[in-house]
Amino acid sequence: MRPGDEALTAEALCFNYREREILRKVSFQVNHGELCGLLGPNGSGKTTLLKCLNGLLSPRSGRVTVQGREIAKLPREEIARRIAVVPQELNIVFAFSVLQMVLMAGSVRFGLAGIPKMKDRHQATEVLEELNIQHLAPRRYNELSGGEKQMVLIARALFQGTGILLLDEPTSHLDFKRQHTVLECIRRITLEKGLTTIMTLHDPNAAGVYCDRLIMLNQGRVRYQGLRDEVFHVESLESTYDMKIHMGRTDSGASYVTPVYEI
Repeated sequence: MRPGDEALTAEALCFNYREREILRKVSFQVNHGELCGLLGPNGSGKTTLLKCLNGLLSPRSGRVTVQGREIAKLPREEIARRIAVVPQELNIVFAFSVLQMVLMAGSVRFGLAGIPKMKDRHQATEVLEELNIQHLAPRRYNELSGGEKQMVLIARALFQGTGILLLDEPTSHLDFKRQHTVLECIRRITLEKGLTTIMTLHDPNAAGVYCDRLIMLNQGRVRYQGLRDEVFHVESLESTYDMKIHMGRTDSGASYVTPVYEI
């Protein structure tokens, strides 16, 4: 596929948890090679939407297509070949090493025996080197810091070898430096590998810096969507977050937003 080609499309997605309506006719398209940010307040449906995109949840109506194939009609193994998910956190009971954690993400291609070969180990090591975390390979995953764990989860997704990455709050619980280290990494690998990346974010300023496309949700509806420079403005953000917003510019000319409090 070439940059600009359609990679993933959501068409009129509706989803309910029992009687509560979470997603309301959500429609959008993300193209090959784009980094797309999902913005919205807590409870706006961002994480639910990611799960629908990956087929973990079935919408009440509407559909998701990946490169023209409808997710609901694909087996889990085929979805795993097309989409990799990076969760907010992954709780592991057993003391697996970082290298073992990365290798487990490739199980869909290990064959009937389910045992990685030497070439798989080499590829996993190469992914760790690409992210500059090869020194973590022998460490136990459970003993890592939050930022280190997040980088390992990204390594797992890359080793899975898909064209689409879905990340749920990849910077949650990280300090200021680690947040931008992780986002810089996501931005770089999306560009270098020509991936389609969709991630939920709390901070609109981070989305304004790193994302090509933005989708803004409020109460399960898409309020605004489009290329960053088209939709990253005061009106869209005030509508999304139900609050007054001030927009300024840095010395380099980049836009940033802050809340306006009435005292």
